[in-house]
Amino acid sequence: MGGAAPTISGKGGKKALDAAINLVPFIDLLACCISFLIVTATWAQLARMNVTQKNEALNAPVNPDDTPKVKLILFIDKGGYTFTKSTGESTQIPMKQNEYDYSKLADILKETKVALPDRSDLSLKASDGVLYEKIIRTMDVAVSNQFADIALSDKGGGT
Repeated sequence: MGGAAPTISGKGGKKALDAAINLVPFIDLLACCISFLIVTATWAQLARMNVTQKNEALNAPVNPDDTPKVKLILFIDKGGYTFTKSTGESTQIPMKQNEYDYSKLADILKETKVALPDRSDLSLKASDGVLYEKIIRTMDVAVSNQFADIALSDKGGGT
């Protein structure tokens, strides 16, 4: 039997209590597991982006100066983007050659940041048919234009 079977020795046919266990395979497995965990922990930190999911009706902020804040909402669907403000302004950004127009979106977000420098929040609402990759790339454009507080929801939910 392998290296872990006790050998019969001693008087009267009694089994010895000593067993030789080969620890090399266990140490190899442990080394592989530790190196795998270290590598994947590094990847998890690199690919992290903070996104909140808010229900604006329940989490209505208390505004001490009683001036209503402008809400910025970016809708994504298969036809392109619609950037709206709670003041009633709406900007359509149609798709360009079957691809979302990220440069036009970046320009509009820059203009909005200049007009509203104290705002860093943006509500992102996506239709069901929009690919996850496109949502992440849109979030990258928003974060690169200093809109770091992104709330993500589906297009049908909330306001």
